[in-house]
Amino acid sequence: MDSIIYGANWYVDTLNQRLRLASVKMPDLNRAQDTITLGGGWFNFSHPGEIEPMTSPFSLHGSHDDVRSLFGREAGDWTTFYYYERLRDIQNGLNKGRVVILKGLVGRVSQPQVSGKRGGQTEYEVSSIVSYQDIVDGKRIHQFDFFANRLVINGVDYAADHNRIIAA
Repeated sequence: MDSIIYGANWYVDTLNQRLRLASVKMPDLNRAQDTITLGGGWFNFSHPGEIEPMTSPFSLHGSHDDVRSLFGREAGDWTTFYYYERLRDIQNGLNKGRVVILKGLVGRVSQPQVSGKRGGQTEYEVSSIVSYQDIVDGKRIHQFDFFANRLVINGVDYAADHNRIIAA
């Protein structure tokens, strides 16, 4: 009961989506798994590999050309997305802040359905994510950076030795 979500906000670059936001979901975090079978063994082992590509869907009420126009950009013309979350510790009566920063592309736009005078939600998906940072109350929980080959988990740079050895 120490991290109940009490609200969130979403920025698409410098565009505040608070008054438009219907829903937003942060990326699922998955690692590729290689199955290792030992000769004569009774068991298989799933060996974790690379971080799988991430996506982050979000929906906005209505149709907004300032966001929709970001679709179609090429790799290198990245958009930065900011997610702000208020977490509430109801046992101790404290608020905590979470910030997730994504750098990627608007890879999908699903146009809203219109019925009568009412339009639905426009659905988007952030894909080709090359940078992901998750920070809770100033503590870096995760940082993944495709170009810098950086992997930080709970404040520990797991890629530092690897990058030093391969001279990345």
